[in-house]
Amino acid sequence: MSPPAIPVTIVTGFLGAGKSTLLQRWLEELPRGETAVIVNERGDVGIDGELLAARVALLREITGGCVCCKSQAELARALAELNESTPRPKRIVVETSGAASPAGVLQALGARWAREQLTVDGVITVLDVTRARPALEFDVAAEQLGFADVVVLSHVDEASERNVDVQDVEALVARYAPAAVIARASFGAVDGSFVEVLAQRAEALHVVPEGSAHSSIEAASMLLDGELDEEKFGDWVEGELATVEARILRVKGILAMRGVDARVIVQGISEAVEVLLGAPWGDTPRTSRLVVLGLGLDPGALEAGFQRCAADVPDDEVD
Repeated sequence: MSPPAIPVTIVTGFLGAGKSTLLQRWLEELPRGETAVIVNERGDVGIDGELLAARVALLREITGGCVCCKSQAELARALAELNESTPRPKRIVVETSGAASPAGVLQALGARWAREQLTVDGVITVLDVTRARPALEFDVAAEQLGFADVVVLSHVDEASERNVDVQDVEALVARYAPAAVIARASFGAVDGSFVEVLAQRAEALHVVPEGSAHSSIEAASMLLDGELDEEKFGDWVEGELATVEARILRVKGILAMRGVDARVIVQGISEAVEVLLGAPWGDTPRTSRLVVLGLGLDPGALEAGFQRCAADVPDDEVD
């Protein structure tokens, strides 16, 4: 039998957001002998790795370039080495450079061998709440949010003294990261453990107003009151959505599928998409929500195609 796939969590965030501080706290909660960390830094001398070394049994540092470009081959080698190490880790955490998009890590995890041995467990994006607006003037910070499963707003303890309204920042972040759950961190710590924070992501989904999340990123937010037809939805995904697959950063949906009692949760980062069953609908009105973030999308066309996936009303419900 093949060994179980190792979950890989990507921790990203703009320069100075506080990724390493949060990661140090989280690593204190995880079994030291079961956790491996890959740290990517732009400089030739690694600093974060030295700070994290005491918390994990296996550590790999990639310096001198970001994993979204020239250091991607080195990242692939590090992942392969950790996968083949003895004992094999039960979790891998990749901390990206503040100037890097998570896309490079996801591309490395999309290699054939990696898909068989590793699984993407989520992208956690850290954003300094006191510097959120200036940070989001940079495309890479917006892209880091676009990929997020969880957004951690750091330095919330400093917000009032800097006249920052945290709720306003959360509303802003929801436009950039509608598929993510938003958590707050004060004094370098988040309420809840690393595993608990990731667990909240399953049914987090914000339907935002139409329009761009950012000058370079389009957000298509779709809402359908009622159920979807599974065959129609499958045809739409394999047809219309597939034509823009290479430009999609994130896709997430909580869907009411005709004939399925539970919520159908669709989650995808880049080209890796998984379908899970969530909580039963029960007496809750059955609605379908889907958010697609990407580059150069046509939100109107996607919305129209999604609406065409509506299940036909049964004859016994027609007046």
